Amino acid sequence: MEEGQSAEYVMTVEGGRVNFDLHGHGGGQSVTYEKGRGSTGDEGEIIAAFDGEHGWFWRNRDNSDVTVTVQVRGEYVGFKDAS
Repeated sequence: MEEGQSAEYVMTVEGGRVNFDLHGHGGGQSVTYEKGRGSTGDEGEIIAAFDGEHGWFWRNRDNSDVTVTVQVRGEYVGFKDAS
């Protein structure tokens, strides 16, 4: 995303809970927009603080498999899975 661009999101977690970190990094800068523990979902809007990559890190601390689904709408170039 470029600085000032926005994207709305809805995140759902099926089968358990996750910890998450919604963040951005690029050009030597980094920012944490939001963190959550034991989350089964979240929704909101990202407004890019600077040019760079903006997205999530998830960690499943439960003993069961989970499925995380993210729906995004707005100004962004792409969405990639880093797994």
